[in-house]
Amino acid sequence: MGYKVTKNNSDNFWEDNKNNSFGLDNKLIITLNKNVITVEGHGADAYIWRDNKKAKISNDEKIVKGIVKNGDKLFLGDEVIVEFFLTKHNLNLPKINWNLWIGVIILLSLAVIIFTGWKRTVEIKTENEYQKNLTIIKDKISKSDELKSIDPETSLKLLSEAKNNLPLIKINKKHITETNEIEKQIEEKMAISGSTEVVGFSDIYNAKTADAVDRNYDKMAVSGNLAVLTEIKTGKIILVNLDSGKVDKFEVNKEITNIIDVIFANKNIFIYDGKDIWDIKNNKVAQIGDEVFTKVLNWNSSWYLLGQDGKIKKFNDNKISNWTSDSATLINKPVGMAIDATVWVVDGGGNVANYEKGINKKWASSINIANEKIIGITTTADSNKVAIISDKKVYIFEKNGGKLMATHNFEKIGIIEAKMGNNEQIYVLGQDQKIYKVK
Repeated sequence: MGYKVTKNNSDNFWEDNKNNSFGLDNKLIITLNKNVITVEGHGADAYIWRDNKKAKISNDEKIVKGIVKNGDKLFLGDEVIVEFFLTKHNLNLPKINWNLWIGVIILLSLAVIIFTGWKRTVEIKTENEYQKNLTIIKDKISKSDELKSIDPETSLKLLSEAKNNLPLIKINKKHITETNEIEKQIEEKMAISGSTEVVGFSDIYNAKTADAVDRNYDKMAVSGNLAVLTEIKTGKIILVNLDSGKVDKFEVNKEITNIIDVIFANKNIFIYDGKDIWDIKNNKVAQIGDEVFTKVLNWNSSWYLLGQDGKIKKFNDNKISNWTSDSATLINKPVGMAIDATVWVVDGGGNVANYEKGINKKWASSINIANEKIIGITTTADSNKVAIISDKKVYIFEKNGGKLMATHNFEKIGIIEAKMGNNEQIYVLGQDQKIYKVK
């Protein structure tokens, strides 16, 4: 392709025949390579005239390339006209449809605008869905908190529903930090709401490792950070430091053939055989008599004896006296007793009596656990909590008011016994012979 200048009224027009280029000063630089022109604009305009149509082809600060054909005219501003013509080397070059190219550019621009709008619409819809589902989840958590102390089953169900709804907000990566916090909050609440899916306890000692012989310990007493485990049929006893795991072994004297209860008081181990109380060195420390008591505990050097009729008697100075008053409401067929200066008694249906100086104190739990098989009750003098133990769950209540504070579900393990130690820490002897610490 060649060119010729058909009009030049500008003093700024220049040509470089060696490089086949021309322009207006440095404001417009045009290079012709075969049938391709390169237009570099810096403040001056260039127009192409083809088929009686005029189109601007320069773009300030951008390089534009295009194909010219025979007869095209190039206007450099209004002062210079350059006409292109075929040479013998490019007579057969294909024609360039500038209208088509302009149409393509317009279509591409429209596509970008449409895509940007669609993307923004999707973002708004995703955010709205996130906020809607977040509100649903938070409402379920809030309702669960309201029902926790009076209807723990529904409370846990609401937490499970909230957890199941989490995938609906997890898809929005913009709020991943907030979503993770909500998931953590739900799991923490489920862990103290009786969930078997998310638990709030961990094992700290495996009693099966204490002896080469496989033992089945069926009694546990706790004082501070020490636990006493007893295998009744053999009289084997181990004292476990619940912090370090250190174990000391003892054996009940063979003369004691009937182990009713094992008591751990003042760092000493005692055995009640239905008639007398012995220390671990086989010294008889109290002659109780022929009446068989369900539970025996020591408090301030006195022995408290829980009868099968719910009456509590006190042994000190080598004599037994009635401790519960004649007017006291008794718990029939009790299964557990705990002392914290007052005395707590529970029966197999979860009915609780709290006595102070032998007289009933008003206390009632905020929930009905009559459908559970209750096996014990535990607390300490420095705790504001009392725990009722079933064969599958640990229910923790406020001492004042009876409000349910937490539920821990051991349904998959089973509970033999549970006791409270230091700092309100509850330890559970599981059916798998492991000791668990409730978090």
